[in-house]
Amino acid sequence: MTSPIVELARAHAPLLIVIAPLAGAALTAASPHARLSWALAALAGLAMTALALDLALRMLLGGAQMPIASEGLSLQLDGVGAFGAALIACAGALTAFGAGALLRKTFHPQAAPFALALILAMSAGWAGALLAGDFVALFLAVETAWLAGVGLVALAGERDRAALSGALRMLGAGGVAAALMLLGIGLIARASGAIDFAALGGGRIAAPGLAATGAGLVLLGLALKAGAAPLHAWTAAYGRAGGLGALALGAIGAVGALAVLIRVAALAMAAPAIADGVSAALGAIGVVSAVVGSFQAIGARNILRLAAYVGTAQAGCVLIAVAVGSPAGVAAALLQLFAFCAAAFALIGGAAAIGAVDALSALDGIGRRAPLASAAIAAGSLSLMGAPLTIGFLGRWRLIEAGVGAGWWWATGVAIATSLAAVFYGGRLIERLYFRKSTSPYQGGGEPWRAALAPALVAAILAIALGIHPSALLQAADAAAALQLASAP
Repeated sequence: MTSPIVELARAHAPLLIVIAPLAGAALTAASPHARLSWALAALAGLAMTALALDLALRMLLGGAQMPIASEGLSLQLDGVGAFGAALIACAGALTAFGAGALLRKTFHPQAAPFALALILAMSAGWAGALLAGDFVALFLAVETAWLAGVGLVALAGERDRAALSGALRMLGAGGVAAALMLLGIGLIARASGAIDFAALGGGRIAAPGLAATGAGLVLLGLALKAGAAPLHAWTAAYGRAGGLGALALGAIGAVGALAVLIRVAALAMAAPAIADGVSAALGAIGVVSAVVGSFQAIGARNILRLAAYVGTAQAGCVLIAVAVGSPAGVAAALLQLFAFCAAAFALIGGAAAIGAVDALSALDGIGRRAPLASAAIAAGSLSLMGAPLTIGFLGRWRLIEAGVGAGWWWATGVAIATSLAAVFYGGRLIERLYFRKSTSPYQGGGEPWRAALAPALVAAILAIALGIHPSALLQAADAAAALQLASAP
């Protein structure tokens, strides 16, 4: 029997998932000491994670009905929202924990509390978008998360002026995406007379063409913020944000944008009047993103840029999966989202922990001097390749199944081609780690290094463990997809 306090927290879990990191961000920014601010940020991340995981476990694996307490706010709990909020919460907590050792490498000591606060604000914003009950609340949450990411990159400009250029690129791209989303929301409201998600229900759409255009613009804005090609010029900010900034942009920012995109796309494709148009648009962007991202990743010479292009390729696979429009497609998209988040932590977190965030040559010979970090990077690379017994293989396999089930044989070809491209750039990383001699001094070591490596190791372990025993994750993804499409208007 649970205590009344726990039951009260569970009843208000969706609101607390957003409030906990925001309250932690306020306390962190006000803290006069870097270590205290890091402790506060880690605690806020853990609180958010506990609430989000409990909610997801009860809803997706426990089969419990989850009524939302009246908060006076627009909240809506659905399958993708529960799955995505739990993933974002875990990513935020791991990033905040690893920041304890990475802050000094990227930010000025006086800026450290603000950097931690912005990481928490990013987590709160994307989780809020996943739990929003209408398009206006979703838009405000997305913009909060995006501006927090811009601020995080800009803070790194105190040590590296190139980061300011990256922040300006993000600001410009975010402005375009915001305009697209606002225009799309206006068209949806015009076509249906409402701004809540039920407005996309086929029976309430007076002008299907207008509603389809509006939904397409909203999804296009989210695809831009997720870094999908050809809308990914801003991803150059990865290479200028430092290890911690790039980790936050990839594991929280890109994953959050893709999760929200999956949610909105599933809602849109549940309306027969606009489903075909939305599916075609997502499929086309997905193919372009997977192909362009894969080619750019093959030619990348910087591990942070490589991670950005990998994210573009993975975003393409996620878009193709959700474009299928079936429960199998949505579940495949969620599995690939999880795999991408784990790979981002393993690659960026492992490289940042040993200070190898510049040229790929910094990884040469690290396998002998930093075996744990190298193992994390290698595990992330294998998962991106779709190697058997990794979570990446499971995500690609489910995409192929969903594509074949819908008669989309070309989707199978894109998935296989993306994995083959990953063999080139992932194999190159492994070759540098274990089969080359070092050409640069080793920058790891000491207790701070160990703390920074923890998120990468956790992600690497999950990428392998859940690839071997995926039953719980598969059940959660399938339940999230079924609930999402069942609750769609």
